[in-house]
Amino acid sequence: MLTYTRVLRRALKLSISLLLIDVLAAFLVRGIIDPFETFGDMLLVEIALLFLFAGIVDFGTSVAIVQFRKSVFNSEETFSAEKRKEAERRAISLVCSGVSLLVILIVLAVFRS
Repeated sequence: MLTYTRVLRRALKLSISLLLIDVLAAFLVRGIIDPFETFGDMLLVEIALLFLFAGIVDFGTSVAIVQFRKSVFNSEETFSAEKRKEAERRAISLVCSGVSLLVILIVLAVFRS
């Protein structure tokens, strides 16, 4: 069973890896444009994508969508509570990662101005 600490640990790993990639990319383009603007823009785009992916992951395993796929695409897939719980766990970790990156972005924006 996946506990909240495991979900938060997974979200923290994702946040740190995305943060490191953003820092590296921002400083690679520092000769062209200001690295802080690039870093903030990349963080904002990644936060939006994380929230969208979390919604898609969670919505894709709902009862209505499974029934829709069954009726429209003649899918053999049936609703499974286990698949639904796993999708919710993945979505929660994506949302927690997005929230942590949003907090970092807000802190950087406050101290930058």
